Amino acid sequence: RTSMSKKRIRKNIWKKKTYFSIVQSYSLAKSRSFLSGNEHPKPKGFSR
Repeated sequence: RTSMSKKRIRKNIWKKKTYFSIVQSYSLAKSRSFLSGNEHPKPKGFSR
């Protein structure tokens, strides 16, 4: 019976982690696009 609750907890943690990472990457991309829009010379290594 404990294995089921453990699985559920693990799933919730995984969901939270993925959600947080998605939000982080989204905000990062937003800020990067904003920066690139203001400053045209892009730093090397960031161009993809």
